[in-house]
Amino acid sequence: RGGSAGKIRFFESETLSAGDAATVVDLPRDSPFGAGHKLGVAICYDARFAPLAITMRGKGATILAYPGAFNTVTGPPHYHLLARARALDAQSFVLFASPARNPNSSYQAYGHSIICDPWGTPIAQAKGHEEEILLADLDLARIPEVRASMRLWDQRRPDVYVAGTDPGVA
Repeated sequence: RGGSAGKIRFFESETLSAGDAATVVDLPRDSPFGAGHKLGVAICYDARFAPLAITMRGKGATILAYPGAFNTVTGPPHYHLLARARALDAQSFVLFASPARNPNSSYQAYGHSIICDPWGTPIAQAKGHEEEILLADLDLARIPEVRASMRLWDQRRPDVYVAGTDPGVA
């Protein structure tokens, strides 16, 4: 996967191997979240695919974590938008965690970590690309409230969502 945007070239497939399933794990019973909650984990490029977030929800995830390092070309227009969109798609909490930018590195990470609630509202955001720790209270009672207010799971129409080839790609 990958391509180039602006003058930055990035191909995650040169460094990372693709997985073959959505990753969802049970959170420990003694975690601050308590029993019954699951964490979905994917990498930053995976945030571009709504079906993966929806699949992780289908496997019981209530929190989705996307560690990664968007670059300074795609980060500004896409990073927060994708975090909010995946929270809306899965009606789950979404955590986008980025490394701080290192001015001496050949790769410049965008930074700007963010945590969104199941309504897509940012509840914590890094001030920029410097090193920072984000803390947020995840009100897990919001998940069933949001899911009951918009019954997206029950109203999906996978029978009309057609997977196929992209007519714009030769």
